[in-house]
Amino acid sequence: MGGLRLAGALWILAGLTCAGLLIFVFVGENLENLGILLQNPALPALVVAGAIVSLLIGVLLIARPGPWVVRWSTVAGVVWLIVFGSLALTRLDKPGPLLSTTLITGFGVAGALVAYWSRKPVRVD
Repeated sequence: MGGLRLAGALWILAGLTCAGLLIFVFVGENLENLGILLQNPALPALVVAGAIVSLLIGVLLIARPGPWVVRWSTVAGVVWLIVFGSLALTRLDKPGPLLSTTLITGFGVAGALVAYWSRKPVRVD
């Protein structure tokens, strides 16, 4: 049970990192012209979706741990690695975006792995 709480905390850290990136970088740096976010909405939308999914999974792993939450955590972890991992690879030349996307990727994938390893084994009799 403690492992699923740790996994939930890691997912919540991933969601808070996404939310922080959205608030402080995307919005904070463009306060004078928020219309610029609408010119290229894919990245902010990806970060918002990441924040929602990771916070939801994190809260469910802490409040209602069960095999279905672990399954969704695993699926989200694979998608997370593909989406945010590839995004991190495209940011190799920019240290700021590389750090934030690496943190988001690391927290999400770590949360999925901890949840997967902490699941109760199914007895087959």
